[in-house]
Parts: sequence; C-alpha cells; structure tokens
Amino acid sequence: MNPVSIEIEEAPLLDSNGEIKQQMDLNFFKAASAGNSEPFKDMERDVIERLLTAKAKNTILHINIISSERENVSTKFVEEILEKCPALLLQVNAKGDTPLHLAAKFGHFEIVRVLIERAKLAQRGDEEPESGVEPFRQMIRMVNNEKNTALHEAVSQGNVDVVKILTREDPGYPYSANNYGKTPLYMAAEYENRSDMLRGLLENRTSASFDMVLALLENSTSVSHEGPNGKTALHAAAMRSFAVDTALPKLLEKKKNLIKETDQYGWTPIHYAAYYGNYRTVNLLLETDQSASNIADKDRKMTALHLAAGKGDARTVERIISGNPKCYELVDNRGCNFLHYAMVSFHVGQLRNLLENNPLARSLIDEGDAEGNTPLHVLAAVRPKEFHDVMNRSTQANYDAVNKQNVSVRHVFNYGYTELKEEIQKLSKDVGRGQYSKGVIRIRKVRKYVTKEDYKDTRASHLVVAALIATVSFEAAFTIPGGYRSENGTAILRRNKAFQAFIVADSIAMVFSLSAVFTHFLMAPKIEKTKDFNQGLLHASIWFTVFAMGAMVIAFVTGTYAMLVPSLGLAIITCLIGLSFFLLVIWISCL
Repeated sequence: MNPVSIEIEEAPLLDSNGEIKQQMDLNFFKAASAGNSEPFKDMERDVIERLLTAKAKNTILHINIISSERENVSTKFVEEILEKCPALLLQVNAKGDTPLHLAAKFGHFEIVRVLIERAKLAQRGDEEPESGVEPFRQMIRMVNNEKNTALHEAVSQGNVDVVKILTREDPGYPYSANNYGKTPLYMAAEYENRSDMLRGLLENRTSASFDMVLALLENSTSVSHEGPNGKTALHAAAMRSFAVDTALPKLLEKKKNLIKETDQYGWTPIHYAAYYGNYRTVNLLLETDQSASNIADKDRKMTALHLAAGKGDARTVERIISGNPKCYELVDNRGCNFLHYAMVSFHVGQLRNLLENNPLARSLIDEGDAEGNTPLHVLAAVRPKEFHDVMNRSTQANYDAVNKQNVSVRHVFNYGYTELKEEIQKLSKDVGRGQYSKGVIRIRKVRKYVTKEDYKDTRASHLVVAALIATVSFEAAFTIPGGYRSENGTAILRRNKAFQAFIVADSIAMVFSLSAVFTHFLMAPKIEKTKDFNQGLLHASIWFTVFAMGAMVIAFVTGTYAMLVPSLGLAIITCLIGLSFFLLVIWISCL
C-alpha cells in the first residue's frame, strides 16, 4: 500500500504566545515523513513541541503517522521521538486529533500499541491520578473536534486489529456518540465494505463488520449502542443487505432486547429490513421475535407488512404473514390494509398468486379504508388494463362495492377515479420526515399494450426482415462454401469444423426467422378481433428475428473462415469484422 499523500506546507515555528517566530526548515518535515529522527536528536524538548505545520497544526509525530505505509509500518521514529519529547503523546492538531487518533484511523496497529505502552510508562512511579483514570485510558478516551475517540476512527475505517486492542485496553468505557450521533457499535454495525465482504465469503472468513461488532460486544462491559435519530446498532444492521452474514446475528445474540426498540419515526429494525427489501434479515428478525412485526410507526401507523407491500416485495410479505398471521389485518392511519398497497406495487402474477393461494389476503379484497375504498378500487383506479389479468374467476369479489362517495369498483374501472389515482401518486413521492427515502409506495408500471395501429405500422417491416433472413439462410444451405464433389454431390468441406459450424448456424437462422414469420401470422387474427392486445407475441417475434440475425452472422463468419483458412490472416480479419456485429448490439443495448 502506498503512503498516504499529504500536502507539504511550510511550517512556522511558534513561540509560547502563539506568534510565528520563524519558518520550519522543510527538511524537518521531510525527515519526519521519512521516519528519520536524526535532525531532532539535538533539539530541545520545547522546540520539538512547537514544530507545527501552518494550517493543520500537525506535530512531527502526526506527520510520521500520516506518511507511514500501512503494510510496512515502523515504530522506530515514534519510539525515539516520544523518548525525547513525551508531551507529543497527547498533543492535538487543529482537528483535535492526537497521534492515537491518526494511528487508529490509518490502521497502524503497531504504532497504536507503542502509543498505549508509552502512556502506561508515563504513569509508573506516579501517584494515583486525581481523576481515578490512568493516563493511557485518558488518551484512549480523548475526543477530537468531531467528538470521535480513537475507537470511532478505527471503526469508521474497518481497522479490526486496532478495534480489538482499544477495546481490550479500556473495556469499561461505554463510548458516547460523536457529533453525528453515532457510537462505535453503531458504526461497526453499519460498516459495509462490499469488497471485504465478498473476499470474506470467497476465503471463508468473517467480515470486518462482524469482527468489530464481536470485539465491541465481547471485550467491552458497557458498550453503548445508540445511533442518530434514535436508531440503535440493530437498526443500522437491518438496513444493510450483508449484515445478516455479519453483524446482525451477533447483535441479536447479545442485545436481543433491541428488536422492538423504535427510532424517532417509530420504526423498529424490521421496518427498515422490510423497506429496504432485506428478506433474509426479515426472516432472522421474525425467528427471533415474530411479534415485532405488529409494531406500527408514528407517522402513518404502518407496519413492516405495509412497507414490504408498498415496495412490491411479495416474498417478504408472504414471510411476514406466515411468521405472524395476526398482523395481516392491521391498517395504517388511512385505514389501508397491506392489500391496498400490494394492488399498486405487485406484479400481475404476484397479485394473482397472492389472491389465489393466500386466504388471509383474499379475505381483505372487499375491506374498505377510511374513505371506503377497497383494494379493488385501488387496482381499478391505478391499473385498469391489468384488472382482469389479476381478478380471474377463482377470486370472488364485489364489483358493486361503493366507497363513501358512492363510487363503485365497476364505475372506477369504466370511467376512472382521478382523486384516488392522484392520492396514490403523491404517496409514491412522499418521503415523510425523511424515513421514506424511496417514497411511501412504489407504483408498478402498467404493462404496455400494443394497439392495432401500432402493430400495423411495424408488422410489414418486421415481416420483411424475417422473410429476408429465411430466404438467405435457405439459399446458403444449397450454395455452400467450397462447392460439391462432382462424383457424388457431397460437400467438399464437410469434414471441416468451421464448415460444420456454418451448417448448424445457418439452420438456426432459418428456424428462428421462420418462427418470427409464424408468430406474426398468429397475431394477425387477434388484431382484427380486439382493440388492444398483449405485446408478448410481438416481443417473441422480435427476439426470434434478433436471434436469427445473430445466427446468420455466425454462419457468415464460419463459412468465410472455412474457405479462407489457407490465407489465415485474411480469414481472421474477416471473422473479426463479422463478429463486430455483436459489439454493436451490446453498445446499442447499453444506450
């Protein structure tokens, strides 16, 4: 790892009144950065204390720690300078950082160990400190301008070894929150370094987040778990998708009581897990305490089930209902049950499956909200074109049910319901007091349908392309590369691998292009009988044509290669030019 780069600045020499006395020789800065203590051996102690950089107010000890390589750190300079000038141990820079803060932040475990040992030596022979706290613990507990201790700094960077030594050396200190409202345990629970986690999974080892949480919970006797806005470390873990493999199990083991703790919005950890779609986290929380899913938030009285339904997470909805069936009928402050939300956010297939296979969900189909709108009112208002795809004959429902404005489901389906649709649109953009970062509800895009006019405009061009590919493929099969043997009519290149690949690719192009033509043939009667039709068949014909194009390119490349193989260079160039078609397709797809 390369040394941390810092801006070299002229450092003034300050007197006792803080006035600039003279400029520090730039060589001192370079010597400290390189770990060379020779220039400082003959200096007086008070002079070394006053060697500070102009802006950051870093001492030579700060400079050395910042400049040290993490993978090859040396403690020699630190030991020699502290031997000569012990006061630098607790001297802070402009940000309030002690050398320990910086060593913890940059993960210099050996330097951290030396600093703590040096602080312990300073106490030997002294009387019991007036505060009752040893000097080395005072150093560990010192906070900078952001109210971060060295432990905060170590956790923020995922420096596990430093976290372990700091928690072992001062196990009884609870560590308060910093300026951002975060304690070290909260920071460890929310820490997410994806490369570290993936590497841990591949190498079958634990992640930094897990190791830090473990060290804090096992080494500290009174560790605090608070975070910003009333959150706890368990909230932080529930928001992280990887936490179920890292911090979450250990937190539940040691601090199970946090599962029902709410933040300033009234959200429990399971609220966050459901909102962010962390299915495995929801599953683990329900296994620990299923009753946590009954808790509603403060603003909208929404449970985790409402949130999962609002985000369109069918799997989490089913898990919550199966784990705690009692919560299925709970309503929010608008009187909406979870099915009202599901009607907006679920896929058609998910809705149909929910209503057909879950009797609890099916029983809510005619339950009205505070305005009398049933889930069917919502479906008809927001997704009228998909209404009958969802409501098949097996689902019994009252289409004549009316709301408090005397508007029936049937009326909404036939004429729309602007007021209800606009209300749902607002929910999709409402972030509340900031807890709904992606809106209260996710509106599922209505599946597009192709009109008769749309189809007629595209059908002719699609048919021409598909028919042309079929024609070319058919002709290529009988005008093969290399020709035939006159005596028996067999292909001259029949044993050539490239020729064999040509025949296979040409056959595939032929089949796919004819499939595209046949699909258009099937759609023709449907377009005459219905005003709108599902574009599934049109999509199928398009993909058939695309695959036929790809197969035709491969046929061209392999056939050309089979004939030009005696001129290998030309054959390779021709193949590369032909295969550039696929690069073009990928590029266009990414636009």
